[in-house]
Amino acid sequence: MIHYNLVNEYLNDIELPEPMTEVVGASYELEGKELDFITQANNFLEHEPIFSSYQKKDVHCLGTCLINLTRTGLYFLLEDEIMVVHRSILKEGEGEADWEISHFRFTEIQNLDHEVINGLTEPKYESGALFLKVLNEKGAVRNHTLRNMNPAHFQCFEDFHVAIKNNRTISK
Repeated sequence: MIHYNLVNEYLNDIELPEPMTEVVGASYELEGKELDFITQANNFLEHEPIFSSYQKKDVHCLGTCLINLTRTGLYFLLEDEIMVVHRSILKEGEGEADWEISHFRFTEIQNLDHEVINGLTEPKYESGALFLKVLNEKGAVRNHTLRNMNPAHFQCFEDFHVAIKNNRTISK
């Protein structure tokens, strides 16, 4: 399993916003499992058909998280959504076979909340939990929790969510 604190600390030092192509195509100065994880996530994303529609979108925050208890991911905060490229922790040595992409569009997020988990030894970069209530394609509300996040990004998530909700309300 990757060291979230190490990866989030490194990713936090990247100057953003930058277009998705710059972020995905960058050379990362990490080693071992951490470098493999980021490289595989970026390679998977870059070869997905949807990538062409994301190439010019700016990435505002970037970090790692647990998308559920068995999947670890690389999240991208875009202007209108949170995108997470993730894979099973249980299949780490199997390369790119198990990668998936989850989209949490701000227009579909009904509620967004966060918490900093106390008692961790290095809480700065891996102590965050983001709670999302999202409408699915059938209109039902589903709960999602992203764990081991960089809590420094919470204000950005909230700001983007509020901006999207306000724009949607104003335009109606």
